[in-house]
Amino acid sequence: MQDDDFCIESVAAFSRWADRYAEKYFHLDIYDQYLERFVKRIEPRGASVLDVACGPGNVSAYLAKVRPDLKLVGIDLAEGMIQQARLRVPSAEFLVKDCRHIGELGRLFDASAFAFGLSYLTDDDANRFFSSLSASLTDSAVLYLSTMTGESSWSGFETTSSGDRVYLRYRSVDDVVSMVERAGYRVDFVEVVASPVNASKSTQDVILIAERAKEGRA
Repeated sequence: MQDDDFCIESVAAFSRWADRYAEKYFHLDIYDQYLERFVKRIEPRGASVLDVACGPGNVSAYLAKVRPDLKLVGIDLAEGMIQQARLRVPSAEFLVKDCRHIGELGRLFDASAFAFGLSYLTDDDANRFFSSLSASLTDSAVLYLSTMTGESSWSGFETTSSGDRVYLRYRSVDDVVSMVERAGYRVDFVEVVASPVNASKSTQDVILIAERAKEGRA
């Protein structure tokens, strides 16, 4: 099976669950302290921010609340998630878009958030994502990334309680940091935290904040 097939099956499942997912996770505030670190570094006033794999709009909602000056654009390939995000964060712009083809937006952004999307990408798709992101960020852009961690041997399709299959790619903390650095970012904040108590699977999550390395610009 090709990488695209992994992504398509997972996206279809997330689109079907969008309303339940939003009810379960939208009001979760355990990541706010890390988003606060991120938003303090976003410049200038009126900066444009890309919320990748935005889901029902969790990150965009926080940014809109604390920095209403920001121009927020969220993308997700799951149409159901985009519908939820548009309802919950009407001040932001949300588009159905593949994160591996961000360049098709034809815009430059001053910052980007990628909250838990990396967990659903194979290594090849992750590389495609970072290439597409790098082409769409300004030279001094800041990146917020969070993802589940674990043994690579755990990776593969997992079946949910509803019978849907979702592909998950587990990486160690060091592997995630190395991947981001190879993509042209200087990581200056890393923290490992337990997954939310209401998560369907208990994991250790890594949160990092990085700045675009000057030499990383293609």
